Amino acid sequence: MFWEMLAAALLSLVIFSLVIALLLPPIKQALWKRLSDQAWNKVTNTRYMTSLTSMWSTLQRANPQIFLENSLRASQDHAIERPIGTPLVFSHWEQLVFNPAQLSRIPARRRQEIALKTTIGQHTERPLTTDIPILIAGMSYGSALSMKAKIALALGANMAGTATNTGESFLPEERDAAKRLIVQYHRGTWPLSVQNHPRFLESADAIEVQIGQGAQGAGAMVTHHVDPEMRKYFGLKDGDRAVVASRLQGVESSHDFVRLIRHLKARYSVPVGVKLAASGWLEEDLEIIMEANADFIVLDGGEGGTHAGPPILQDDFGLPTMAAISRADQFLRNKQSRERMSLVAGGGLRSPGEYLKAIALGADAVYIGCAALMALSAYQIRKVLPGSPPEDLLFQKGRHRQELDVDQAARHLAQFLRSSADELRYGVQTLGKPSVHDVNRDDLIALDSATAELAQVRSLVKTHESPGQAPAFHFRSRTDVKKHPVH
Repeated sequence: MFWEMLAAALLSLVIFSLVIALLLPPIKQALWKRLSDQAWNKVTNTRYMTSLTSMWSTLQRANPQIFLENSLRASQDHAIERPIGTPLVFSHWEQLVFNPAQLSRIPARRRQEIALKTTIGQHTERPLTTDIPILIAGMSYGSALSMKAKIALALGANMAGTATNTGESFLPEERDAAKRLIVQYHRGTWPLSVQNHPRFLESADAIEVQIGQGAQGAGAMVTHHVDPEMRKYFGLKDGDRAVVASRLQGVESSHDFVRLIRHLKARYSVPVGVKLAASGWLEEDLEIIMEANADFIVLDGGEGGTHAGPPILQDDFGLPTMAAISRADQFLRNKQSRERMSLVAGGGLRSPGEYLKAIALGADAVYIGCAALMALSAYQIRKVLPGSPPEDLLFQKGRHRQELDVDQAARHLAQFLRSSADELRYGVQTLGKPSVHDVNRDDLIALDSATAELAQVRSLVKTHESPGQAPAFHFRSRTDVKKHPVH
């Protein structure tokens, strides 16, 4: 009896489904026609000025992001803070391509033998040496990242044999976790800042004096709200805020800056470098850094990321990363200072191909920030989606920051770094070079004349050179500069 009832129910369901299948297309078609007719009549019979379609014209004048940000500006009387950094693309790295070695040059035999080891400040008593030319950029605790995220960055960097940067903070826990730690001498004014506690510098593997950064230019004063945990590490009292000044304490002129760098170099045996937001005054700034005899220079292009910053500083200040590295490398070569000063590129570098192009233009190493954070959260974002963005796992003010699995995040960062390093080896092998530091501008060609002029490489569209003529630009590898300086 049961089986007969079940069979009858199934047969009824099949018949009902067939009826619906037969009737649904006409019903759906009629419903769609009615709705579309109503919508079209409303669009065509309503005055343009009062029609919702006028939004189309508005959004043609201001893209959705501008529309949103202007709406946010209308809701408050102070500068808005945009996360991550500018959405604009200033450095068109896709307009540069590499020349693979085939016959006139032969590919390297074994990828595994390609050298990636990188040294920053090679003439110092204790140079910073890493296994790969990819470093973790300065990202601050508290005002940006959580304690867990900072420790995960340190552990992941250790596994890949590279260094991480403190940013505008100093955490004993980060120092304990990191095998190679670049301590940032920053503009923070809180009691437990590096400037007020030089003992923090005694444990540094390199010191980076931060003058500016790509996403916020230089000279911006920033005030951060602090929570109880941050007060402990910043030495602040209840109700105090963490203030990042517009300039370094005690630095009122270029002469003060030179004295500061020389003092740090005399006191500490590790490399002492300077981080700049690249600008049109780049060569003038480099002259002062050369006078101070800094060991390395970090150039942060306008594409640099940040936890939060005014859109005007992100979009409208600073040079593109590509232009900054190209100009700095050429300037230092002309001054015969390239061999003694290391150059680190930062700002919007997203992939191994872009890392290698920055190195070809003159960088000894690259900084990554946003890419490292993507790797940290890559397989844990399901914990916050769709209710919160992935960075909610990483930021100090994120509601889900305690849910970050530090060990898993560190492993994924390390795998990302090792994978990127292996891609670099593929690229260097294909160029026929034994070391990543032998890659130079001769290995590049630009797809348009503007990029060729900006990067100072050969142009695909250059037509006035006769066959067999030497390229318009020629640069030896950085390893040859000492013997054969390029003028």
